[in-house]
Amino acid sequence: MDHTLDHVAMKNRPLKKSIWRVLMVWVDNVLRRILDITFSIFGIIFLSPFLFLIIMMIKTDSPGPVFYKGARVGKNGKLFKIIKFRTMYEDPKSYAGTRVTAQDDPRITPVGKFLRDTKLNELPQLLNVLIGEMSMVGPRPEDPEIVKGWPDEDRKVILSVHPGITSPASVLYRNEETMLQSRNIMDRYLWDILPSKLRLDQLYVRNRNVLSDFDVIFWTAVALLPKAKNYQVPEHLLYRGPLSVLVNRYVTWFVLDFLVALVAITISGVLRRLSAPLDLGVETAAAIALMIALLFSLVNSLMGINKTSWSRATANEALDLAISTVIVTSLLFVVNFVLKNGPILPPLVLVTTGMLAFIGFMVIRYRERLISYVATRWLNLRHTSIDLLTEPVLVVGGGEMARFAIWLMRYGPLAQAFNLVGIVDDDPKKIGSRLDGLEVIGFTLEIPQMIEKYDVGLVLFAIYEIAPSETERILTLCKNKKIRVIMIPDVMDSLRAYFPTNKTERDELAGKVVANSTMDRLTGVFNRQSFLRLVERELPRSQRYGHICSLIVFAVTINWPSGVHGSHALSMQVLRVIVERVSKNIREIDMFGRYDENTFSLLLPETDLEAANHVAERLHKNLCCTPIYTECGALAVDVVFGVVSQNENSLDAALLLTEAENAIKMSTLFPQSKPEESQIQT
Repeated sequence: MDHTLDHVAMKNRPLKKSIWRVLMVWVDNVLRRILDITFSIFGIIFLSPFLFLIIMMIKTDSPGPVFYKGARVGKNGKLFKIIKFRTMYEDPKSYAGTRVTAQDDPRITPVGKFLRDTKLNELPQLLNVLIGEMSMVGPRPEDPEIVKGWPDEDRKVILSVHPGITSPASVLYRNEETMLQSRNIMDRYLWDILPSKLRLDQLYVRNRNVLSDFDVIFWTAVALLPKAKNYQVPEHLLYRGPLSVLVNRYVTWFVLDFLVALVAITISGVLRRLSAPLDLGVETAAAIALMIALLFSLVNSLMGINKTSWSRATANEALDLAISTVIVTSLLFVVNFVLKNGPILPPLVLVTTGMLAFIGFMVIRYRERLISYVATRWLNLRHTSIDLLTEPVLVVGGGEMARFAIWLMRYGPLAQAFNLVGIVDDDPKKIGSRLDGLEVIGFTLEIPQMIEKYDVGLVLFAIYEIAPSETERILTLCKNKKIRVIMIPDVMDSLRAYFPTNKTERDELAGKVVANSTMDRLTGVFNRQSFLRLVERELPRSQRYGHICSLIVFAVTINWPSGVHGSHALSMQVLRVIVERVSKNIREIDMFGRYDENTFSLLLPETDLEAANHVAERLHKNLCCTPIYTECGALAVDVVFGVVSQNENSLDAALLLTEAENAIKMSTLFPQSKPEESQIQT
C-alpha cells in the first residue's frame, strides 16, 4: 500500500541514492542467477537416480512421452516451453480440455496423480532454471491465454522478473487442485483464485530479495511434508521468513554491536593507560567485545528490542536500549569479579566501556535522528499518568501520514482521552515491527478482528496515496463494525489549504477539501450526507415555485457466477460502471448520489411521478440489459427501483428518502431483465 509513496519519494531522492539502488538491484540479480545455476546443477546431479525412477514409472504407467512441454509467459512477456513430467494420458482430449486442472480430472493418469500430489512433476523445471528461462523462486508462469486477461498494471509488475519453480502464491495455493473440484473450474479459478494469486505475486516482486527467496524455498519444503499438508503458512512469513528475520534482526546487529564493543573497549583501554598501566592484548579485547555483543543480543531478544524498526523508532526505544546496556554491563561486572585469577578489567574501565558502547549502539541505530529522539523522549516523560478510561484507537497505514496521526493522538489537546492500540498495514515487512513506538499488529483485512479484540472505538485512516477502491474496502470494513473513522489525509489537505504557495495550488487544495467532504470517494457522485442536504434545500424551492420534484432510489445486486464468492475489488468496479451509465442518462440539473454501499439516489427537479417512472424504466433497461465487463469477465446486475414524488406538505428530506426505500421493497415496476447468455463470457 505504501509502495506508491515509496515510488514518489524515489523521484525526490538524490541521484547518488538512485544509483546505489540500481547497483543493489544489479548485485541482487547477479547473485540470484549464480544461486539458480548452482541449485539447478546440483539438483539435477543429486536427483538423477530419482528422476530416472520417475521416468520408468511414467513409461510403465501409460504410453506417450515422458515430458510435457507447455507454452508459458516468462520475463518481459517472452514465451517459453515449461518442462514437466507428463501426468495425463497422451490423448487429444487431454490437450482439448481446460487449461486449469482439478483433482478429479479424468485426464490424469494414476502415476500422474501421485506426481501432482507430491509436486514431483515440477522437478524437470530445473532445466528451465539452468538455461535462464526460470528462476528457483518467482511468480509461477501462466498460460498465455490466461495472461491476456490480466490487468495491465498486474502484468507489468509480475512479468518484470523471471517466473519461478515456487513462489509465495504456490505455497499458499499448494492444494489448488482440491479447491477446483467442480464443474465450473475456470470460473472458480478466474474469479476466486487468480485475483488472490496476482496480489501475492505483486507483493513478492515488490519485496523480494535473496534472503526472502531462501525463506520461500524453506516454506515450500515444509508444505510438501505429509504431516504439514493442512498447515497454512502465515502470509507475511512468506515475505519475511525465519532466515530474513535471523539475518536482519540478529546476525547483522550482532556483527555491528561486536565492532562497536571492540571500539569501546579499545578507547577505554587507551584512556586507562594515560593514568595507569593496562595491557589487555588483542585477543582479550576481542573476547570481551564478543561477550558484550553476545550478551547484548540475548538481552535485546528477551526484551523484544530486536523487533524495533530503527529507521522509524522513537525515543522510547532509546530507554530500552539504555536498560539493555545497563543489564549487560552489570553481568560483565559479576563475571569480571568471580573469575578465578582475579578481575581482568578495573571497574572504571568496565564502566567506561559500557558507556561508550551505549553511545555507539545509539549512534548506529539512530544516526542523525538521535537529537530529535531525545527531545521526543523528554516530551514523553511529561505524561506520567495513564487514564484507564481512555478510548482505544487503531491506526490504518504505516507511512509518514501515520506518524502525524500518532503524534496528534499523543500530544494533541485530547491525548489523555485516547489509547493507541496498534497499526494495521499491508506491507508484510512491517508486520511485528514497531513504528514510532507503536506495533504493526496485522493487515487491513484483519481490521474487524482487531476492532473486536481491542474494543476499538475510533479508527484513524492515515494513508495518503491509495486507490479509491482500496479506500472503499477499508472504510466498508469499519462501517460494518459501526466504528467512527477520521480521515487524516482530509485533515492534512485542510491544513495545506491555509498555506498555498500560489493561487493555482490554493484553488486546487480548496476544491479537494470540498470534494473530500461532499463527494463519494469511490464513484465521484455526492455522498449520503451531501445528497441529503441537497434534497433538504430543493424541497422548499420546488414548493415555493410550484414545481414538483421526484426522487428515485435504486439498489444494485450483482449476479456472480455459480460457485464464485464475490470480490470486493470487482464489486467496486461494477459500481463505478453503474455510476458512469446513470450519469450519461440524466440531465445536468439532476442530482445523483450514493446513498449506501450498493444503493444510489437520484433527485429529479421539475419532474412529476409519471416522468420519473419513465426515467427509472430507461435506467433499468440501460443497467440490466447490457452486461458489465470487468477484468475477470462479464457480470449481470439486477436493479430494483423505488420512485416517489413530492407532495404538497413534503419538506422532510429524510422522510422522502425513507418512502423511496420502502417503495423498493414493494417494487413490481419492472421485470428483472437478463442480458443475453451469449453476451456473458468469462
